[in-house]
Amino acid sequence: MSKQEKTDREKIAARISRIEGQLRGVRRMIEGEDECLAIIAQISAVREAVAMLGVELLKNDIACKWDGKQKIEEAYLKSLFRMQ
Repeated sequence: MSKQEKTDREKIAARISRIEGQLRGVRRMIEGEDECLAIIAQISAVREAVAMLGVELLKNDIACKWDGKQKIEEAYLKSLFRMQ
């Protein structure tokens, strides 16, 4: 594994850790009976973060090994995850 691949994997792992933290925050908000709209806003943020994780995994070819090793356009990836 190259140094760049290791760095990319570390960034992905950090992104996953942030998402886990966001989800724990949503749980705390629900348990604390926070305002519904605030909880929905956080759920939306989690959804966006998970979608970006998917984009990064595919864009950097971390999870999938393409035969042609051709990079995929980020705009196309975002469309797969219904992002803007």
